[in-house]
Amino acid sequence: MPGIWTSTLVKLALALVAGGLIGWIYDQPALGMLVVALAALGWHLYNLYRLERWLTTGLTADIPDGDGVWPPVFARIQFIKTKAKRRGKRFRRLVKELRASAEAFPDGGVILDAQHEILNYNAAARQLLELKLRGDRGQRIENLLRHPDFVDYLRSPGGRPAVEIPSPAGGDAWLSCRLIPYGPGQTLLLIRDISQRVKMERVRRDFVANASHELRTPLTVIMGYLDTLGEDPEQPPAWQQPVRVMQEQVQRMFRLVEDLLQLSRLESGQPVAKDRVVNVAGLIELARRDAQSVPGFGGQIGVQVNSDLNLLGEETELQSVVSNLVANAVRYTPAEGSITISWNTDQDGGHLAVVDTGIGMSEADIPRVTERFYRADGGRARQSGGTGLGLSIVKYALRRHDADLEIRSKLGQGSSFICHFPRDRLALS
Repeated sequence: MPGIWTSTLVKLALALVAGGLIGWIYDQPALGMLVVALAALGWHLYNLYRLERWLTTGLTADIPDGDGVWPPVFARIQFIKTKAKRRGKRFRRLVKELRASAEAFPDGGVILDAQHEILNYNAAARQLLELKLRGDRGQRIENLLRHPDFVDYLRSPGGRPAVEIPSPAGGDAWLSCRLIPYGPGQTLLLIRDISQRVKMERVRRDFVANASHELRTPLTVIMGYLDTLGEDPEQPPAWQQPVRVMQEQVQRMFRLVEDLLQLSRLESGQPVAKDRVVNVAGLIELARRDAQSVPGFGGQIGVQVNSDLNLLGEETELQSVVSNLVANAVRYTPAEGSITISWNTDQDGGHLAVVDTGIGMSEADIPRVTERFYRADGGRARQSGGTGLGLSIVKYALRRHDADLEIRSKLGQGSSFICHFPRDRLALS
């Protein structure tokens, strides 16, 4: 026990004894001890009153003094208050710095609660979303960003990392929105202005489409003259091989132009309407016949149609999906290999798969094979006549049908390309 407490208890005991002795003189020892106890209690109550008044006012001039155990108590409380005050200053300074950083951040940030109501936001978010300082706090974010893609993303953010939508401010502005868990029951909505990127992408797409369109006419003329030269019976023997090579290269360029035009149309298009029924078995059979007619391919092509349900969409685009996937499998599958085309449906939707036993690809190549002109095995693809755009066409055609492409592959063990269609894209035969 600290010395101050021992001393206080001893003093109290001596005072009680003294009170008892004085009371004994008057034949009232208990009364004397009671008076001393009440006096001690009154003293401590008075010190508690002074402590409470000091804690209420917080003024340094009101720091009470006292005797016995009270000076250490007052000093300890003063130390705790001073320490808490320093911590409070540091905390307020940190909050101020964080707010300044958030205000200086070029991307918008909006803090949402569990009901998607706006709790706070920075200056960039206020500008990008045209938020009002007072009126929009407490509003549900979907009341301000009403784009269907954003509403779907808000309900199920785990399906994709971000969503790109037109700005509510109008014009040509576009925003990228990303949700991040922020705290207990809270979410941070990050908003980035991607208008410049979208504009550059549109310019690139228009340039590719226009350039490809302009190339078709001269290529058609060159192809016509080369066909005439190739059919000329008086053609010198030394010209036959060069003319044949030129014909092959012009045909390859023509295929490339056609693929670029198709890719440009798919990139700029909106989701396909669900008003046309497409026969999936017919698409598969046509792709199988085309693959069997490829020169130099003698592998097995199997078909497994395990559902009578068909798809709702655009037949030419879905045919392009199946044909490109099968052509890609043929291109990378040796003559002794096999290819399987299957169609299945379940409670999640429809699943169109093309599985081959070809050369496969590494895990590093899988995320990039749907990029334009990317080739996991460039030399082999060029020898087989590939343009490097087939899987890009597949990706954008599937996107227009609300579908996703799943790729599984290992080097030397073949590849699987699976198209997952949602349930609302299925139709009865």
